[in-house]
Amino acid sequence: MNSPLHVNEEDIRRSARIIITQEEIQDEIKRVANEIEGSIGNQSPVVLSILNGSICFSGQLLTELDFALRYDVFSMSRYGHGTTGGELKHLSYPTTTVRNKTVLILDDILDRGATLESARRWAIGNGANQVLTAVLIDKQVQNSPNRIEPDFSCFKIKDEFVFGFGMDIDGLWRNLKDIHALSNPTSIEY
Repeated sequence: MNSPLHVNEEDIRRSARIIITQEEIQDEIKRVANEIEGSIGNQSPVVLSILNGSICFSGQLLTELDFALRYDVFSMSRYGHGTTGGELKHLSYPTTTVRNKTVLILDDILDRGATLESARRWAIGNGANQVLTAVLIDKQVQNSPNRIEPDFSCFKIKDEFVFGFGMDIDGLWRNLKDIHALSNPTSIEY
């Protein structure tokens, strides 16, 4: 299990660089919303967000989708207090029925794919007709040959630790408008 970071909260932000701006995020969310609308906009899908990280992505994407949908959430976590993923913890599941429905699962970041794959298996196991996935960040992780691929994604990035726009570092900085990457994650004790 990861232990808490031992660093000043402001130092975290200062030790990072902006890799995606608020304006770039808005543009990509609109682009992906158009793709989703063209793909499943006539199917009254169930949209499921994986919290907490996807809160900003989901909230902004939902306002761009101009079709009837039902919405619910998962609560899962792999990161806890560190900068590397650990065991997947299921905290809560959606209560909206997905049986015989098209389901769109939203997540903040796809790295090794364990969280998104778990949510997808849950939807299939609960009778969804079709399950699609959309992510804000598609992190290009080496040595993940069986990783799920998203149906829709806003950004592809190299394998680095990112935070902001809903994604956190040790529970902090979800509220940043831009997406930041740690310049030297090994310099942070955890």
